[in-house]
Amino acid sequence: MALAYIYVQSESYKFIISEWGRSFIVSTIAPVPLAAASYASVVVAKKETWRRREIQNRMKELHALTGIPVKSQIVCVIIGDMMQAIKANHELLKSGFYCVAVGPPAVAPNTARLRLTLTAVHTSEDIKRLVAIISKYVKFQVPSSSDCSDYISPRL
Repeated sequence: MALAYIYVQSESYKFIISEWGRSFIVSTIAPVPLAAASYASVVVAKKETWRRREIQNRMKELHALTGIPVKSQIVCVIIGDMMQAIKANHELLKSGFYCVAVGPPAVAPNTARLRLTLTAVHTSEDIKRLVAIISKYVKFQVPSSSDCSDYISPRL
């Protein structure tokens, strides 16, 4: 995004803005509702620590089932072919899982992926169903040990 500044001495700026420039006016300040929602999410995260524990549990379960090194609740699963990623995305959406298929030009060719977000309300059964569906599109290499003791514990 590029920003510019125009200095006009006369009243002609009103005409310029109304005719050509309205779509170029931006604000660098976040809207008040967005700031309030962000603050509320921090308050909830501090009070309801069970949410962090549940997300960490889901991260460990996903790692144990797939072998993917899961270091965050946002996980990218590389599918490869963009059409396969789109098919997987549609199947997951039909099964109640929200995910996003990401392909070129956002990522290199033949590295299309699914972007998943694990939440505190997902259950162990949800993770198993999720992996079962994605397994139709990618072969996971499950580690021999499901030790996830090296995971970083998020703190607020």
